[in-house]
Amino acid sequence: MKLFITGSTGYLGKELIPLLAKSQDHLYLLVRKNSLQKARALYSQYDNITLVKGDLTEPDLIEGSVLEFLENVESILHMGAFYDLKGDHPTCYMQNVLGTLNVLFFAKLCKKLKTFHYVSTIAVSGDHGGEFNEDDFYASQNFSNPYSSTKYEAERIVRNVKGDFKIKIYRPGIIIGHSETGEFEKIDGPYYFWERMAKFKSVAPAITHLPFLPLPLNSKATLPVVSVDHVAKMIALGVAGEESEEKIKCYQLVDREAPKVEELIYRSLAAFNIQTKIVSMDNHPLIEKSFDLLGIPSEIIHYMTTPVNYGNKNAKKDLGLKELSSFDTYHEAIFKKAKKLLREGK
Repeated sequence: MKLFITGSTGYLGKELIPLLAKSQDHLYLLVRKNSLQKARALYSQYDNITLVKGDLTEPDLIEGSVLEFLENVESILHMGAFYDLKGDHPTCYMQNVLGTLNVLFFAKLCKKLKTFHYVSTIAVSGDHGGEFNEDDFYASQNFSNPYSSTKYEAERIVRNVKGDFKIKIYRPGIIIGHSETGEFEKIDGPYYFWERMAKFKSVAPAITHLPFLPLPLNSKATLPVVSVDHVAKMIALGVAGEESEEKIKCYQLVDREAPKVEELIYRSLAAFNIQTKIVSMDNHPLIEKSFDLLGIPSEIIHYMTTPVNYGNKNAKKDLGLKELSSFDTYHEAIFKKAKKLLREGK
């Protein structure tokens, strides 16, 4: 299979591309000019990888002739996106929505295209509570940040595109470090909390006047984390798998036994040798002030206060999710690396 890929130099891409290079005939990696040096350092050892200079935000997508790609590309994997919960709407829209439109326009010109693989996010569930399954999308949900709303719009566009190719959508949960090494790339999700725990002594003066540490907790709420290597393995299986009978098939890539938020917090405190009193509070404006003090984005509050069950029947059946280890078995590696790097000021 000859595969055209966006987002190859990102955190997930660096884990996924080596797997695809082993299973696919040839990979064409779309890379921005200012990322070419990074891409060469990552992938120059692979004979079946071609770096293609271009930009998601440009209508032409690719610099130079596109004939080779239009004639040969059989599958497209679009995972390029702007991921930042604090990102502004224009930037998120340009990268996530217009970028997806540009890739889809290119896809419709590829004569041999069989499948369009799109990496979305479980954040498309917005503020929806309760069950959110792989077939769910329109759920009257609202969004608290431009990243989530623009990824929702991008998935909507992918779902409604007209073409002779099939579509596979992957919705990763909150991607954390490698399940074996604990290695991670950026402060995100639970790492905001862990970063403050690693520097607890420096923030202690600001919270010593508090009789307790208030956090919004629902005893049934879980945090939909998933290790980066598990996401990569599942997407690689999805790309290599048989063509779906359905026009659109969606997979939610979350840990098969997502940890409860309350349990995760207490494990985190123990891992960082911190003794403090935690008091559960409802989702209240004062909590946002507390989060500002702790350096945690208010967008994470939803996961802590609203129980959501992300169904993953398709991922278990087709992508080997049920064979992958759960957070309960690899959390020590995650905590160990987080403690080391965050205390060093990663």
